[in-house]
Amino acid sequence: MMANVLEKHIYSDETTEIKDLVIPEGTTVIPDNAFYCCSNLTSITIPEGVTSIGSGAFKGCSSLTSITIPEGVTSIGSGAFEGCSSLTSITIPEGVTSIGDWAFFGCSNLASITIPEGVTSIGNSAFEGCSSLASITIPEGVTSIGDYAFNGCSNLTTINIPENLNKIGSRAFYFGGRLLDVRF
Repeated sequence: MMANVLEKHIYSDETTEIKDLVIPEGTTVIPDNAFYCCSNLTSITIPEGVTSIGSGAFKGCSSLTSITIPEGVTSIGSGAFEGCSSLTSITIPEGVTSIGDWAFFGCSNLASITIPEGVTSIGNSAFEGCSSLASITIPEGVTSIGDYAFNGCSNLTTINIPENLNKIGSRAFYFGGRLLDVRF
């Protein structure tokens, strides 16, 4: 049985004016670059049943303010929400096991994020440039944090890091020399 995948590269002259997007029920995959640079998009409703958000799926949706990713999603692709500079909060469901490289890169207004227990890796530059992020708890299951993962998160003051973390990438927590309260 084939998965119900939205047509690739949905962006077109007609989609530039979309403000509120409801992805159809029955969709299981949001493909790479599906809504790339839909800069007027302010809200998205992703239905239950979606299991994968592709690379760059909502990249450059600079007016998007919040999103709830439904239970059942297991992967967030590289750059999926990169450059969503108006995004203020996001909830990642328990089924997600990895957060891709650049997934939330440049989401400068992202103030809060919940990373669930099932996540085992946080990709390179995953939250780089999220300058409004004030605190983060990295769950016990995370064993790898990529290079520059939280680089430039200039308001981050507290990080809770799990004891079983095996790898912290280069400049993962670089804030220009400012001291940070890191708890293991």
